[in-house]
Amino acid sequence: MAGLQFAAVPGYAALLLRRTFADLKLPGALMDRADSWLRGKARWNAQEHRWRFPAGSTLQFGYCDNERDVYRYQSSEFQFVGLDEATQFTDFQVKYLFSRLRRRRSIPVPLRYRLGSNPGGVGHEFVKRRYVNPGDPARVFVPAKLQDNPYLDQEQYLRSLAELDPMTRAQLLAGDWDAVAGGRYLKEWFLHRYTQRGDYLVLRRPGVAGEETLHWPACRRFLTVDPAASEKTTADHTVVAVWLVTPRKELLLLDLDRFQAEPPRIVPRIEAMWGKWGRPDGVWVESVAANNAVYKFARETVMPARALSPLGTDKLVRATTALNYAATGRFWLPAPGVRAGMPLDDVEGELYRFTGDDKKDANDDVVDCFSYAAKVLAAGGVPGAAKGAAPVWMGQD
Repeated sequence: MAGLQFAAVPGYAALLLRRTFADLKLPGALMDRADSWLRGKARWNAQEHRWRFPAGSTLQFGYCDNERDVYRYQSSEFQFVGLDEATQFTDFQVKYLFSRLRRRRSIPVPLRYRLGSNPGGVGHEFVKRRYVNPGDPARVFVPAKLQDNPYLDQEQYLRSLAELDPMTRAQLLAGDWDAVAGGRYLKEWFLHRYTQRGDYLVLRRPGVAGEETLHWPACRRFLTVDPAASEKTTADHTVVAVWLVTPRKELLLLDLDRFQAEPPRIVPRIEAMWGKWGRPDGVWVESVAANNAVYKFARETVMPARALSPLGTDKLVRATTALNYAATGRFWLPAPGVRAGMPLDDVEGELYRFTGDDKKDANDDVVDCFSYAAKVLAAGGVPGAAKGAAPVWMGQD
């Protein structure tokens, strides 16, 4: 309805998208609904998937199945862009389509971008952070729950939803943006949070009276690096994580840098983190395929660079040790506000949404750094790290 609002204005163009073309054609979905509303009132072009109105305005249907499909709209201009089930799109796709939102001065309509979605999907964390969480009044979030739709047979729909697992039911029924279906890491595993007083870290254990303090310069520390050897916006991120090993052999996340860059620009960022935290004992870098170049660059520095060599491609198997550590409360995260530059929401979001299924997981760079950290500690690789020593192999225990 929002897309049709200015269909009587000459030159007006609207674009409605789903992630796949098959989604557009489903019964009751966008194209089916438009056909029932517009047949006899506008002209349908089946090849272009576009309705043209008597005023010359258009309503276009499209999809972005792959990351680069956004470029099919590169030469187009629309005054309205609407994404249905927006969390099925990646953050790159959502942001790129803003570039198609423009108008000539002679078209007297506002420029509008609208997203409609249930929670869940590869873009869940991005949409939640950008639109659902309060902060920017220019990005208005309007929740819609079952009771807001008087035309739906609510009683029958409730019976249908009762067949779903509790997590998916919470997403669809209550619009719960904190419910994550299929996530391997559970929120209750990360109740261990620390604060900081100068060079001392303050640890308060859940259910335990009192506090522990650690003088971080006196503790063993190391880095794990999951490089992404590209600075393209569609590429994965490079993640540099700094870890402290507590006297109880727990892993405390001191700092994390997440960015996109080519290999020569990655190593200076690693060196900056290494220097910031007092030159930790080791820098473990994933060295497989194109990422091997980052490891080679790192070895040419004064950093004690060591190789992390994953065995196979099964990220869930790779994460087994870290999952066990997390389930037994052996990971510590900073309390909110302790480390201003760390994207803590992204760290937690990626962990909680990690399923091990490449088709469902948008990003896993942070997850890999957690996997590597647990494996390094379990392999006894922290004390006395030697530059260029034998690699730590990431496979099944």
